[in-house]
Amino acid sequence: MYTYVVTNNTMVSEKLDGIMEVYLFPEDDAMQILIKARDRIHLGDKLVAHPMAGRIRPNESPYKTVLLERHQGELDIMSFTVIEDSIAMVKKYIEGGMPIHYGEVLDDLAMIDWELLKSALDEMS
Repeated sequence: MYTYVVTNNTMVSEKLDGIMEVYLFPEDDAMQILIKARDRIHLGDKLVAHPMAGRIRPNESPYKTVLLERHQGELDIMSFTVIEDSIAMVKKYIEGGMPIHYGEVLDDLAMIDWELLKSALDEMS
């Protein structure tokens, strides 16, 4: 078993280059990243950290990184529940027409996404 990430944040990919497996989808939005993670969970992988950590709302950042652990076997109900709840939260913001305000802070938002992941990785060690 090993950990890996699914992300749309190129900063995460650069920082983890040679350290951890990264599935990078820079053109995807947060919802698409969560769906890709959910697909991996359906195959038996498990969430290592909550994908909505830091309480960053979907309309506050375009970046999403999900930390997973590769497993063979049955569906992990806890991971499934958490990822489905996360997808539902993003849908609520999309359907609610919540405005997106990224402005000129994309680099800062990428750094926040990285720092949230880094915190989860630090807790693992």
